[in-house]
Amino acid sequence: MFTYIRSLFSKDLLVELSEGKLTIKVFGSDVKYEDEPYIAVDNTNPKKSFVLAIGSEAKVINQPFVDISNPFQHTRSFVADFMQAERILMHGVQTLHRSGFRSAPRVIMHQLEKTEGGLTSIEDRVLRELALGAGAREVMVYLGERISTDADSFDTVKKRVNTIS
Repeated sequence: MFTYIRSLFSKDLLVELSEGKLTIKVFGSDVKYEDEPYIAVDNTNPKKSFVLAIGSEAKVINQPFVDISNPFQHTRSFVADFMQAERILMHGVQTLHRSGFRSAPRVIMHQLEKTEGGLTSIEDRVLRELALGAGAREVMVYLGERISTDADSFDTVKKRVNTIS
């Protein structure tokens, strides 16, 4: 019941992930969040670290005891640090849903890099868990050509993917 009520205040989102950019677009709108996927974490207290900045702001911080990283940059896999990737995605979703009410969007996760040969079940689950951790009520992992949020909707992409599978 509560999920249904939250869904009334939610938007359908397309999340495009790459090592250099995170883009979150709202279907049927020109509203989007776009930034570099960097996170700056203050580690002065090893028991309780906290996020100082996310995005391009994090990239320029130069302080001791501050770790700056890109959790989507790894030589073998796409997600190097799940917890930091989840924080960045959560920040982007919350930026789009500015109301104090916690939304429950439907999300399409579209990994743009390192998809040769498809995704393993582990990679698929990582993308699903990232979206769920960011507050999604329904997640679809999509591989293929870029999606136009102006021409397509969550439901049309879902139907297209289900007819191919």
